[in-house]
Parts: sequence; structure tokens; C-alpha cells
Amino acid sequence: MIDLAFTASEELRLMAQEREPLWIFDVDKGSEALNMAEYNRRFASLDPSLEQIIRFITKGDPSDLSILNEKNGLPSENGFISSCMTENTNSEASRAIGVVFRNPISLVNMFMDVDKWSEIFSNIVSKAINLAVLSAGNKENPNGSMQVMMAEFHVPCPLAKAQKMYFVRYTRQIDSSTWVVADVSLEAIFPTPSPACQRKPSGCFIQALQDGLSVVTWVEHNTVLYNDVVHYMSKGLLRSGSAFSAKRWISSLERQYDRIATLEANNVSTSSNIPSKEGIGIGARNGLLKLAARMVRRFNSNIFSNGWRALGVAGAEEIMIKTRCNVDDPEIPAGVAVTIATSVWLPAKHIDVFSFLQNEHNRNKWDILSDGLEIEEVIRISSARNSTDIVSVISVQSSSARRGITYLQESFSDSTAHYVVYSPVDVPMMHHILRGSAEDSEGIYILPSGFAVIPYEDGKATVLIVAFEVMELMDQQQLIMPSQDHQLSSQSLFVAYSLVTETISRIRTALLPKL
Repeated sequence: MIDLAFTASEELRLMAQEREPLWIFDVDKGSEALNMAEYNRRFASLDPSLEQIIRFITKGDPSDLSILNEKNGLPSENGFISSCMTENTNSEASRAIGVVFRNPISLVNMFMDVDKWSEIFSNIVSKAINLAVLSAGNKENPNGSMQVMMAEFHVPCPLAKAQKMYFVRYTRQIDSSTWVVADVSLEAIFPTPSPACQRKPSGCFIQALQDGLSVVTWVEHNTVLYNDVVHYMSKGLLRSGSAFSAKRWISSLERQYDRIATLEANNVSTSSNIPSKEGIGIGARNGLLKLAARMVRRFNSNIFSNGWRALGVAGAEEIMIKTRCNVDDPEIPAGVAVTIATSVWLPAKHIDVFSFLQNEHNRNKWDILSDGLEIEEVIRISSARNSTDIVSVISVQSSSARRGITYLQESFSDSTAHYVVYSPVDVPMMHHILRGSAEDSEGIYILPSGFAVIPYEDGKATVLIVAFEVMELMDQQQLIMPSQDHQLSSQSLFVAYSLVTETISRIRTALLPKL
């Protein structure tokens, strides 16, 4: 396994540093694509049958060519190619480069901490487990650290199944300022009958810059077998190769460390755009950013984990629901946490749909609770790198018939989708945060809802993921003896159905003039 890990790290180092002919720039996609012929010439191990052909050509010895007829196909050393290389198999390889506000050793330590890694990439990693530590380094010098991991990678669509992979992760210091963090699947050592995913050497080539910055070159290389029925709304995304592209990983890494750098800053002038005379203090800014990060992580966990079932309402076959009884999670109230989600196709460009949903002035056009009420964005914290990355506080003014609402909202994007995630926050608690008294955000209930906006049909249309989390209160007996298989009443199911369908209807109606 040590040889496998070292060989993978060397392949990754070369793939990160080389240019043409190994990598070819795709003008249409605006990204680099791997030249598979050149890659196979340089890195792929020879198939036994190919070795026999070469022997025949060079020596004229046909005695062993019968191997070509075995098993009605070409054998391979791990069984993946011969059994799985069908029209449903994608070989996905890409490379992207970014600048991250962290030094290389800090980044390497993050990658070797499975909890921190899955938290940083919560929009991609739905589950991660460290199965075994084969070589433990230390935080000051993690060179040579090696561990076996399992991870599930997801796309922003609850209708798409997560990709489950087992791999070894290995860190290697190239020189005083350069590191490699390499992943590679274990099929070559521990063959599996029908692996759905094979992780070829993938990971990061990290180079130090001044002032604690790093240049990160990310190489992502997987072979994926789509042997299950793929929903038509997610098929295009999965087959495009962009769902788990290097650009998606690197944009997520940059965004997360931009946020961390903002939290560590001693000023707010570069990260706040506050249309109010009193401005915002560092404590309030940090409290909002930490609460928003927790909100987005929970949204990702809700939408991209397992446990979905059909809503069970006639005409709502593609609306999914899952429930979880909560008695001890301090992030949400006690009761039954109900998550509802669906996917819809819209004949509109994804950037137009995202801009509509992100703009607070449009909220009362689609948000049932804001219907007919005045909306005001009272705080905005923007990213210097990406104008779509915004954390905001939105106030829905009260009326004689309804109470006011305060929403915390975060909008952001990666190379796959744009996101708008929001949660109502108790008005007195929001005032507490804005006074700088809740920087750690503990004890504040968060029930995230939101949207993932995915381009479809070459950007001419959109797949919109709509998701809500709401609570159904339990009586005292249910709290004492909770059941994770809680069945909602028919009235609750109808309310969930109405919430989803009415929101989608309002979005369609509001966007009609643009269609």
C-alpha cells in the first residue's frame, strides 16, 4: 500500500505540473481536459492482453493470444475495466488552480482531519470516515501521513445517488515550500466485484506564497459507472463531468478559506456593506458568518444524505420527504424535523433564476410568509473574490395581521450550481447577535430552507432544487419515547405538499415575463 500511495503521489505531482500534450484547454468549457491517449501512454499500466499483442508484434509469438478470448472481453488487473467499461462508464479528469488564504502545512493538516475536511467541503462530501491510520505524522510536520478513508460525494440534487469510494490518502513533502496530498482507490490491492467508482490519483499540489498564502493545483480523476437508473434532471449534470470537477473542489476550498480569513480579520470595512448608520462590529460580523456557515452545513446535510421517501400524496411523485425525531440536538427545537425537497425544470437561464431568488426585493413574490409585506436588507457581508457570495440579514416588516420575520440568508456558487440558503431567526435573538453578544452562535435554532440552481441543456434551461425544513411539535409522551420512523398526519403531509407546490407556482409566475 505504501508503494501504491507513493506512486499515486508522484503521478499527481507530474499531472499537476505538466501542460500540453497531457492537458488540453477546452475552449467551449473554459477548462482543461486530460488527453487520455497521452495519459495512458505515460501512466496507465498495460493490460495483460495488450502485453500479449505487443509480444506478438515484436517477437512473432502468437502462443498466448488465446487470452483475448477469455471472459468474452479484455481482462484487467483489477477487474474494473473489463467488467465495467460500458456506455454507462465515464472517465472524468480535470485540473484547476486557485489561491487560498492558508499556508501549505495548515491545508495538509485539514486534509488529514476527516471531520474538518468534510466540514470544509460539506457541499460535496455527504459522509466521510477515517477507517485506519497507517502512518501518523504531526501537525508541525505531516510528511508521510497515510490513512484509509471512505467518503460519499454528492451532487446538489436529492434525486442523484451519492458516489461512494474507498481510498488511501497520503501526504508528501516535495521541498520546503511544496506538498502533495494524494488519493487513490484500493481496487489494485483489494479488488471488488463491481466497483461503481474508481478514484485514480487525485488531490492537491500545494505551493507556498508569501504572507501565508498557497497556490493549490487540484487534479480530479475518477472512473464512474452509472449502473443505476439516473433521473433525467440529474443525468446531464452527471454525464457532463462537471459534477465532481477540480474546479468545483477548488472554488469550494477558496470560498471556505476566504470566510475563515474574514473571521480572523480585525476590521470590517472590507467585508461589510451596511446600509445603516451604526454599522456592524467585529463580534456581530463573526456571529453572523458562523451562524450562516452552520446553516449551510445543515442544509447540505439535510438535502444530500439518505433516508428519502415519496411524500405519499397523489400527483406529488417527485416530492421527497424525510423525518427525524429530535430530543437532544441543540441546533433545532425538540420535535420532528421534516425535510421536503423536489426538483423542477424551468425554461429559463440559471443565472436569471439565481438572480431572482437572491434579490431580497423579490422575496415577497415567492415566499408565502412574506407575501404582501415590505422587505428590507439590513445587513450585507460580501466576498471580495466572488460577488455572488453574500451573507445578508433580511427583515420582513410586520403588518396588522402578521408578525415580522427576520431571515438570515447566504447565497454562493461553485462550478456546478448557484445556491440560496436561508432560515428564519427569532427577532430578539438576531438583535442579540447584532450587538456582538452571540459570536459563537450556540443556542440559536436554525431550520434552513433554500434552492440549488443548476444549469441545464447547455445553460438554456434550469433544474431548480427546492427544499424546506420545518418542525412538527411532539407531545410529551413522544418526547419521552421518540420514534425515528415517525409518520406524519395526512394534514401535515398536505401542508408540506402545499408549501412546495405553492412556492414553485409563485416562482414560475414571477419569472413568466422573462421566459
